Amino acid sequence: MCSSLTDQVRSIATVTTAVAQGDLTRKIEIQVEGEMATLKTTVNSMVDQLSAFASEVTRVALEVGTQGILGGQARVEGVQGTWADLTLNVNVSPRTPTPQCPVPT
Repeated sequence: MCSSLTDQVRSIATVTTAVAQGDLTRKIEIQVEGEMATLKTTVNSMVDQLSAFASEVTRVALEVGTQGILGGQARVEGVQGTWADLTLNVNVSPRTPTPQCPVPT
């Protein structure tokens, strides 16, 4: 039992450390039960949401920065709290040219 619990905690620690270092490709894959299963689901969901948010912000930034497309909208389903606020803030970016964000020529 102790070895199994140690393996479960080690797996979760490995994934959360990877996320803290910016690696959003890792998921907890070890078989778990009970509260550890809840923790596994929560961490994996967090990784999915962070990855989706990062992808959308990158997409919108590329549209504005390299293609000069203003008014791009990030679409991140199911986010709440700070992530929903950040998505909203990305979507409030300028839709018309300004001195700080002119139309590319």
